[in-house]
Amino acid sequence: MASKLTGPRVPPKGSRQLKPPGEARSAPKVSQVQRQVDEVKSLEKRAGDLVRSNDLRSALQTYEECKAEIQEALEGLPKDDICYSTLVESKNSVEEKISKCKQFLPFEYFLKAPK
Repeated sequence: MASKLTGPRVPPKGSRQLKPPGEARSAPKVSQVQRQVDEVKSLEKRAGDLVRSNDLRSALQTYEECKAEIQEALEGLPKDDICYSTLVESKNSVEEKISKCKQFLPFEYFLKAPK
C-alpha cells in the first residue's frame, strides 16, 4: 500500500549546507607537523631521483636537508604523536642512505657515462 506524503519534501539538514558544484570548497586543515612530513617525503624522493641519475654529491646535499627537516619536525613532538614513528623511521632511512652514498662517493667517476 502506497503512503501519501503531505506537504513538500524537505531534504535532510546536512544536504542543505553543501555548496553547489563548481563553487570553491575550503581545503582541509593540515597540521604543521604533517606539512613537515610531506616536505620530508618530497625531499627524500628528490634525493632518490638524484641518486638514480648518478649525481651523488647533490643527492647527499638533499639528504642532509631532509635530515635537518626531520630533526626540526621531531623537536618538541611528543612520542605518542601519530607522525613521530614515521619521522623516526624516515630519519633512520635517510641516515642509512647518506652512509651508502658516502661509500660510493670515491667511485663516483665510474658511475658517470663517458661523454
